[in-house]
Amino acid sequence: MPVELENVSYTYASGTPYETEALENMSLKIKDGEFVGVMGHTGCGKSTMIQLIAGLLVPSEGKVLLDGNDINAKGYDRSVLRRNVGIVFQYPEYQLFETTVEKDVAFGLKHSGLDRGEVSERVRWALEIMGFSFDSIRNQSPLSLSGGEKRRVAIAGVLAVRPKIVIFDEPIAGLDPLGREAFLKLISDLNEDGTTIITVSHNADSMAEYAKRIIVLDSGRLIMDGKTRDVFSDVKRMEELRLGVSQPRLIADMLSKRGFEMPRDIVSCGELVSAIKERLIGGGCP
Repeated sequence: MPVELENVSYTYASGTPYETEALENMSLKIKDGEFVGVMGHTGCGKSTMIQLIAGLLVPSEGKVLLDGNDINAKGYDRSVLRRNVGIVFQYPEYQLFETTVEKDVAFGLKHSGLDRGEVSERVRWALEIMGFSFDSIRNQSPLSLSGGEKRRVAIAGVLAVRPKIVIFDEPIAGLDPLGREAFLKLISDLNEDGTTIITVSHNADSMAEYAKRIIVLDSGRLIMDGKTRDVFSDVKRMEELRLGVSQPRLIADMLSKRGFEMPRDIVSCGELVSAIKERLIGGGCP
């Protein structure tokens, strides 16, 4: 189920002294099963873009298409959008409100038409995917959980709907290194199972390890779009944008400048280690 923006613009507070153009004439297409990282400074339009894709905002100009259909057209069945596109905001744990974990995770299935057994099965699956024992946690209050547990429960509520596209807005903000790695492994596994992942992040190292495609926004415009290794290979451009690239890319670049030639498409730790081993074993050490 591809999603596409066609010449999309969005203006906040249009017609007022506070009018601000958040996106300007943006066009892009995200295919089924992609893992896309979205980067850019605060205020560049990242959050506006993902809210437009999720149908939470209506573009001032242009169209947002889901599987070829304009999601803002008159007569469009919005339930199709809700079933297929899930969005997880930064600090989703603040969105919990039900009396039990089971009820909170099941909330998005309220009008799904599924019978009680199917709803329970999906809730169990989503909680277990997030590392919980369903029977142990189902009757606990979500507000009594730790911060990390709350976040996982909130994400389970999105996954229970089993959307084909899941959007994350700064999903690893505030997580410790182990929590960050576990979460990124989870969404990588979801992607391998066929779920399209769109994630906004400032963390270049995480994007290098998991995202297959990087989109870079600046002042409401799409300025870079390509394979992760191609975007991060342009170290100078990314530094000019004050975004930077992954640490392995920087290390490889530094080694090359000092005569220890490294491939220009290295972006991850594994690739860097493999390249160094190959150079040393091959007798290429200067």
